[in-house]
Amino acid sequence: MSITTLLFDLDGTLLGNDIEKFIPPYFKRLAAHLALDVPQQTFFAELFAGMQKMFANADPRRTLEDVFGEHFYPAINASAETLKPQIENFYEQHFDSLRGETTLFPAAREVMRWAIDSGLKVAIATNAMFPRAPILRRLDWAGVSADEFPYVLITTLEFMHFAKPNPEYYAEVLTLLDRRPEEVLMVGNDWFHDIAPANVMGINTFWIAPADSAPPANTAHPVGQGDLAQFLAWAREGNGLDDVSPLPVSARSVRAQQAGMLAVTLELVRGFNKADWQRRPNPESWSPTEIVCHLRDVEIEVNLPRLRRVLEEANPFISAIDSDRWAEERDYQSQCGRAALADFAEARRETLALLDSLSEADWKRPARHAIFGPTTLQELVTFTNEHDRLHLRQMRENISITK
Repeated sequence: MSITTLLFDLDGTLLGNDIEKFIPPYFKRLAAHLALDVPQQTFFAELFAGMQKMFANADPRRTLEDVFGEHFYPAINASAETLKPQIENFYEQHFDSLRGETTLFPAAREVMRWAIDSGLKVAIATNAMFPRAPILRRLDWAGVSADEFPYVLITTLEFMHFAKPNPEYYAEVLTLLDRRPEEVLMVGNDWFHDIAPANVMGINTFWIAPADSAPPANTAHPVGQGDLAQFLAWAREGNGLDDVSPLPVSARSVRAQQAGMLAVTLELVRGFNKADWQRRPNPESWSPTEIVCHLRDVEIEVNLPRLRRVLEEANPFISAIDSDRWAEERDYQSQCGRAALADFAEARRETLALLDSLSEADWKRPARHAIFGPTTLQELVTFTNEHDRLHLRQMRENISITK
């Protein structure tokens, strides 16, 4: 399968910006603008503490904005309602004063124009540690404004649940884009945030680094290496993007997809009212309520019991279950979609905890499936991910038709 979608990191990739050098003047000017009755040292300490909590978040139910806000605002004894308008004003009126801390990569614009003109989908896969506003401004500085280039996704803290270098970040991106790993190429400069975790997810990579740079670890193998101009030359040569070989599926990537799917499902229905939950685009379709009730019951009554059987029994036989009929038999449409989703989220977290406890040998434990024949625990989880993908696509189609 050829590459259909490019993921680009921002700082150090599309824009000359050493983020470690950029952060101190950035936060210093933000602190001065807010003029809080808090010692500057305390402000910085709590800001960095909030960022560390975002890095560490593993809960698919909480956005990075939630994680940061729950720590930062109480820590400096200020309300989000008071500070957020001031922060927005800083980005509108003062953030551009930091442009001199960055440098323009002229090749960035040429690369982006080529990608869009070639019919590729392009996403800005920058670390989702910042709000949308400063990310959009930095895209402007890089000469690749979102006003000009139709990006299919720009990852920001408002809706993302995971940050780099967690593989779950890339799983969430793939799920948001409805792409398989083999359809995507990640272009980034940071080995530990861009290259290594994308590789874990089965995503091929191009490393933006001097051609003679030695990789810090050989656990990932980029398809190419060089600056943006060299990436463009590589991508244009022959069938570059068509010749990229798919990477093998790993247990870690399978686990990450489980978390990414839950995170995206929660985001899709954020702000739904009762009518949104109940609406069917046509009589044959399922409503969002019916979809999440189905996901809940399959997780509780099918997925988790199957995994436990494989762990407890030697090569068990896994029977097929017609769970689609449950929608009518159990009258899903009359149930509360929001409550069903909460129950599904809790069950999926139980699944994730089980997967996190597995050894390498556990992932390889065999089973016999009524439809798929000889299989393994890892493959069973992969089947679950495909099932999730199907119903998430159904949810998207429902929402796009009814809105």
